[in-house]
Amino acid sequence: MAKMTGADRDAFLLERRIGVLAIGRVGSGPLLAPIWYEYTPGGDFEICMGGSTAKAVRLRAEGRASICVQDEGRPYRYVTVEGPVTVEPIGTIEQVRARIEPMAARYLGAAAGAAYAAAFRTVDEVVVRLTPTRWQTETLG
Repeated sequence: MAKMTGADRDAFLLERRIGVLAIGRVGSGPLLAPIWYEYTPGGDFEICMGGSTAKAVRLRAEGRASICVQDEGRPYRYVTVEGPVTVEPIGTIEQVRARIEPMAARYLGAAAGAAYAAAFRTVDEVVVRLTPTRWQTETLG
């Protein structure tokens, strides 16, 4: 096992990967959900979601979350991060579509990402920013 360097970690997180968001819940296990994310090296993770979803409700209540991003191929690698979150409305339908499109394009490709964003019909979308305060990185095998 080996820790990733900061540069290795940033390069890993900038690759197209699905993350798993973990949010605490009183009286039960954490809420876990697969997510698309954007990461700024040395900065925050950003996630878009419906503002009235269970994820958004729990994030507002807890004010903290964790994200795990992994590589299932060898060498096995993962990054976990935790920290405080903010949850902010995106705005008008035009702002929602403009905010969603680059992230959707990252995961679906340009044409499918544009179609995905154009299909949005609600302004009940928020952007969640997680500011990392604790990191764990590993490379195995």
